[in-house]
Amino acid sequence: MEQALQDLLAGPALAEAILEHIAACDLALTRRILVDVGDSLLFSAEDLGTQESWLMSPTLFRCLLKPHVARLIDLVHSCGVKVFHHDDGAIRPLLPELIEMGIDLLNPVQWRCRGMEREGLARDFGDRLVFHGGVDNQYTLPFGTPEDVRRQVRENIAIFGAARGYIVTPCHNLQPNTPTANVLALYEAVN
Repeated sequence: MEQALQDLLAGPALAEAILEHIAACDLALTRRILVDVGDSLLFSAEDLGTQESWLMSPTLFRCLLKPHVARLIDLVHSCGVKVFHHDDGAIRPLLPELIEMGIDLLNPVQWRCRGMEREGLARDFGDRLVFHGGVDNQYTLPFGTPEDVRRQVRENIAIFGAARGYIVTPCHNLQPNTPTANVLALYEAVN
């Protein structure tokens, strides 16, 4: 990963050529899926955040990645389909641009990351996004009690309830160390 990020800076022309090729393949595949299969939701993912900040500079994102992601989102919307966008970590400063580009749903809502507090996300972006996730899978699900899980589900529903929408799920995949009782507590709390 470190080498890949260095390569973006050391050889921007080569990086752009590679990214353009990847984007062309993505667009062709997406177009085929949308035309041949049809759908109402398409998954897009970038993983631009760490626990503390962006994975790359805003300038690098805007120059190298944003144009390709925007083209994909435009294609998806041109077919009347919503964009389900996955981006881990502390991406709050990026959210206005992602919304401007047209994402409809944000996953995973890693609210323990810097700047990703649930109340602020709901207040500042809830009128423009559906939130997907928010049940913490780093601490609460693997190490909390079933009551901790139920409380967090109730909190999330209260916080995101006034947003365009909220889908209760873990922030990310359930980890192998998650007790079965906590998984059941999540489902019970939703019900």
